[in-house]
Amino acid sequence: MDPLVVLGVQCTLSMLVFFLIIKWYVIPKITKETRFDILALLLLVNVFRYLPLSLFMPGQVSADFPPYLKEIVAHGDFLSGILALISLILLKSNKKSAVTFIWLFSVVSIIDMVVVLALAMSEKVYQLPLGANYFTVSVYVPMLIVIQVVILKILLAKAYK
Repeated sequence: MDPLVVLGVQCTLSMLVFFLIIKWYVIPKITKETRFDILALLLLVNVFRYLPLSLFMPGQVSADFPPYLKEIVAHGDFLSGILALISLILLKSNKKSAVTFIWLFSVVSIIDMVVVLALAMSEKVYQLPLGANYFTVSVYVPMLIVIQVVILKILLAKAYK
């Protein structure tokens, strides 16, 4: 089977599963009173975006993986993870700047995901051996996309107006 088809099926199923989890268990809990707790949980998942730094470890991905793309993936995710951590700390500390940092995180995160996904597809990275990083591509990234949509839903909700 073609690697792009396999990846497409796995990513689609992962996104569907995470969408259903969010739809059934998270969205019904979002109220004006719970939005900060839910944002904290969603940010916590994003804190682990330092993991793509493993792309620089020997043997983790194919030697044919484009070096410039490793840089973009690793640094974009690392920056997103740091912004998620700062946002989480500010949110849990009840700082007024928390929402501003969550917006900053969201913008950086969205730009990172769009740019990396477009470049990875154009470079046909899905045809390369990715080792354990394949899990990131086929499960973690779809989860992050769904989570980012929910974060934006919360940020844009009337509760902030």
